[in-house]
Amino acid sequence: MFHIEMIEYFAYVYLRSLSLNNTIDIIQVWFEKDILSKDILLNHLEKLIDKLPSFSETTKIFQPTRSGYYAWDGLWFKYHGQDRVLLICFDVVSLDIINYQIALDENYQTYRKFINKINQTEPDILSKTKGFYLDGELGLMKLLRKKYPSAPRQLCVFHKYSRAGQLIPFKHIKNDIDMEIKKKVETILFAKLKQEAIDSLEDLKKFAKENKNYKKLKEMVGVLKRNFDLLLTHFDHPEMSPYNNVLEGFNHIIKRRIRLMKGFKKEINIDRRLKLILSDYRFHKIKSSKFPSRNDKSPLELAGVKLPNHFNWMKLAREKSIR
Repeated sequence: MFHIEMIEYFAYVYLRSLSLNNTIDIIQVWFEKDILSKDILLNHLEKLIDKLPSFSETTKIFQPTRSGYYAWDGLWFKYHGQDRVLLICFDVVSLDIINYQIALDENYQTYRKFINKINQTEPDILSKTKGFYLDGELGLMKLLRKKYPSAPRQLCVFHKYSRAGQLIPFKHIKNDIDMEIKKKVETILFAKLKQEAIDSLEDLKKFAKENKNYKKLKEMVGVLKRNFDLLLTHFDHPEMSPYNNVLEGFNHIIKRRIRLMKGFKKEINIDRRLKLILSDYRFHKIKSSKFPSRNDKSPLELAGVKLPNHFNWMKLAREKSIR
C-alpha cells in the first residue's frame, strides 16, 4: 500500500510524537484521508523494523571506535503488567550504546549472557577496558570483578547518595539529627580527597555508636560501607568521574521512548521496538549539549564513524546492510 520510504516517514513521526494516535493524526492531515488505523500502522512498522539491520549488525557495518570507558545499567519497565529489564552497556565518551539485552531479571547470569553477546559482536573491547561505571548491582559487580579484575570500577556517587536518601529523605529534613547525618553523608560522598572520605566514614561510624538507638543511622552506615572502596576509585584514577551523569541523561531519553511500546501485544515486539528506539538514538544528532564538541553529531559520529550526509538513517542503514 505504501512505498518503504513513506513507511520510514511514518516511523520517524512515531519516534518523535511518542504516540501511535498522534502519528495517525499527523499522517492523515497530510493525505487528507482516513488511510491509517493502529493495526495497519503497527503492521507496517513491524515489517520495516525487520528489514533494518540488527543492533549488532549496525555495529559491524559502521565499526565505531570505543573509548574503553563503559557504563552498565539496568532499566526496568512494564510490558503488559510484567516486569522486564533492559540491560545496557554504554560508552561514556562517545555516548554510543555498545549493546543491549532484554531480560526478566538483573543478576549475575543475565549479565553473563549479555557480556557474551557483546563479545560476539566486538570481541576485544571489554578485555581492553580502561574503566567501568556501575550502579551497584551485586551480580554485575561480581561478574566484572571475576572476568576483568584489573579494570578500575567506579560506583556512581550520585546513585549511593540517592540510596542514602531513601533512608532519610534529605529534601525534607524534620529534625537536627537527620540534618547532622545528611551533612556527614555529603562529606563522605563528595570529599575532595580520598583520605577525607575515609576519615569521614569513620566519623559517621563513631556518631552511630553514640546514637545507637537510632535505627536509621545504623542502616545508613551499612549502606555507605557496602562497596565503599568502589566509591573511591576516581581518586586513584582521576580520568574517571565519580558520577555517571551521561548515563542518567541517556536513561531519561530512553524511558520516554520506552513508553512507545504501549499498544504492542506480541512478545517479539519488545525487541523490535527497542531495536528501533535504540538504533534511532545512535543516529540522532545531539543538540544543546553543554559540551560544544558534541553538538550536531550523533553518538556514532562521536565514536569516529564518518556518516554520509543523510536525513533518513533507516534508509542509510538498510542500504549499508545490503552491500
